[in-house]
Amino acid sequence: MRIPYTITRNVFETYRCSQQSILLPSEQGRTLRPEDESWDNNIVPELKVLAIHVLVNQWESHPILDALPTASDRDLLLELLPTKLPFELIITWIPDEIFWKRASMDRWEHNYPNAHGGSWRRLYVERHFSEYLETLSPNFFKGQQESCSELMKLCKDYIFTLRVRSLIPSSLSTDKMAQVTSDEDCPNHIPFDEIVPFLPNLTELYINFGLIYMNAGFDWRDFKFSVEDCKNLGSGIKNCERLAKFSLTRSNLDSHRVAALLHGMAVNNTVVEMDLSHCKLGDAGAQAIGEYLTMNKRLRILHLANNYIGASGVQGIVYGLLQESATPLRSLNLRLNPITDEGGAHICALLLRHQTLENLNVSGCSLTTEGGINMAECIASGYLKLPSFNLDLSNNELGAIAGEAFEVAASSCNIVVGLDIRMCNFSKKSEYAIKETVARNREFHRQNRQRQQSSGTSLSSAYPRGVSLTVPLAYSPLQIPPVVPGPGRSLENLGSQSRITRDSKSDDGFKTAWKLSRANSLSKSRAGISSSSVSDKPRFSITNEESAASETTASNNAVS
Repeated sequence: MRIPYTITRNVFETYRCSQQSILLPSEQGRTLRPEDESWDNNIVPELKVLAIHVLVNQWESHPILDALPTASDRDLLLELLPTKLPFELIITWIPDEIFWKRASMDRWEHNYPNAHGGSWRRLYVERHFSEYLETLSPNFFKGQQESCSELMKLCKDYIFTLRVRSLIPSSLSTDKMAQVTSDEDCPNHIPFDEIVPFLPNLTELYINFGLIYMNAGFDWRDFKFSVEDCKNLGSGIKNCERLAKFSLTRSNLDSHRVAALLHGMAVNNTVVEMDLSHCKLGDAGAQAIGEYLTMNKRLRILHLANNYIGASGVQGIVYGLLQESATPLRSLNLRLNPITDEGGAHICALLLRHQTLENLNVSGCSLTTEGGINMAECIASGYLKLPSFNLDLSNNELGAIAGEAFEVAASSCNIVVGLDIRMCNFSKKSEYAIKETVARNREFHRQNRQRQQSSGTSLSSAYPRGVSLTVPLAYSPLQIPPVVPGPGRSLENLGSQSRITRDSKSDDGFKTAWKLSRANSLSKSRAGISSSSVSDKPRFSITNEESAASETTASNNAVS
């Protein structure tokens, strides 16, 4: 080929020499002119090249590639082959990545091989099979099932990620359209229980029930799917042995449908990440997911954004995660759900008792000052058994008082390595202090990670825990009086008796108490208390055992 297919025609035309440059005296004696496309038109090609051109013209009926004697002959044949040959022919005979790159660029405008393992052949096969599924009609699937099975046999070794952007719904006859109401009119789609189990290498599955291009007009029915579809999909995932990531978003997935879906997925123990964002789960659907969390053993990441989940739904999820048989979840996304402060209290209970949840997103969840202060006190308590913690609190009306609470919490608990506080109405001073503290915590964890890699120590020894904050003087009227141990009581439980509780005080009294406690902590820090830098050792480096020992000594003095 005179023009390589890796260079587009526009690039070639852009860098073509002008006519004035060609007429220069120094250009007259030059024999080889690569900028001229017709410089070799009068040169008779070699007999081998003419034979390869004949093979290209007859290749669809006589596919020959490996029989060619040299690698240069095979490369020339692949460069001359057209990209619009039958798929069952090229998938069987052509393994060359350069040909698949040319075929992909000729068929689609935008191609991202990194999303397909860096393989152009895998990109072409996965997109070709996805487009085939998007054009299948459920009304005629039984008649096309044989051809679908043949295509899956050709593609099954190269499909690792399946992205189905739209699905054609089943059509109704005129008599049924007159009988069925809008609420009951849920169309069916192609059965995935006859497709997904026959893809042995499938690791990621993304499905969207709905249409992208509306050819015959808009109808809400085209974006619905039935409970039978969920049962088929769950049954297909149940028999998928390598599926690690599943995503079903932007659909009318409600409590009944998610229950039917999870009924089949509960048997599958390979899913690591599940995304059900922008659906209609509600509290009942969230409680069904909480029950599913007690059955799955490998789920680590869960996305439930924008699902109308309230405090009752969060309670069901927390209940499922706190069971002994629950999966060790590491990331939970609950953004854009109206969980309110009541749901925030359930999340605080989860943080205090869960040992693996490192990423939590409660952005835009209708949290107020009370919920923010509760979460700040939970973080500052020192009972978070996590190596690191990332929290997204953005777009919640928390207020300046909660900002001061998080300022103290971030400085007293060095496991906080990420804290998003945008649009929370914090004061500029609190925002700056929190960002600086979180940056120091992140740097401290990076240094400890390097020390751990060099010395081979465990994570538990590399990350010291925070401790409970000492009770400020302004909180002394609100504190539960200490219990003097009797003859049959132990001193070990005294530390849990001195928790700070807040009754129905007025907002003004609570603001005053918090400001006094903040001023007291600032005066102590200026006096040199806990003034160790983060680079040397973490702030508030007193351990929980030392705190309990100090409380025990104080109680013994009170008894004596």
